[in-house]
Amino acid sequence: MKTKIYLLCALLALVGLGMGNKPKVAIRFHVQANAQDTDRFASPLHLENPSRDIFIEKIPSINERMFKAIYPFQAANGTWGCSFKLDEGGRLSLSVMSTEKRGQTVVAMLSTKAHSRLIIAMLIDKPINDGVITIPYGLTEMEIAVLSQEFPVLGKDKDKKKKDKNYEEKGEQMPLGTPLPMPRP
Repeated sequence: MKTKIYLLCALLALVGLGMGNKPKVAIRFHVQANAQDTDRFASPLHLENPSRDIFIEKIPSINERMFKAIYPFQAANGTWGCSFKLDEGGRLSLSVMSTEKRGQTVVAMLSTKAHSRLIIAMLIDKPINDGVITIPYGLTEMEIAVLSQEFPVLGKDKDKKKKDKNYEEKGEQMPLGTPLPMPRP
């Protein structure tokens, strides 16, 4: 009888682990694959600028579970860009990917419950060892808002603390609904 209770508790614990909070948005970076790879490992993809067909690895090299923090910024073309600070595992993956796949393409894909889309395809031109990968443009304001809710924003807490401190020094309270400035690159 005790064995059945222990088994039931273990099963409930496993179910609870599987039902963890999943992000509302997923950003994944896939590296270019060989055309000879089978369909189990690679997927075909058509790129627009410049127009060409490539294959990408089905398993992403970097995913949203590796993000420690984000840094959104307004791009010159009116869209938004974002830098992603990676955890130690992500930093190592980025370093290996950017060293081994130099000269190849990395593709950033954004997925929500409603759809998936290609954000940008970038050429890997040098090794990246600092653990920060950047999408220079192509994100919408709504996508940045969702990302800002899901992940810590670099510089946001510091700005808020500094603003709170300024009001405390003057003996005032910060008005409710005061917008905090978005960090700029």
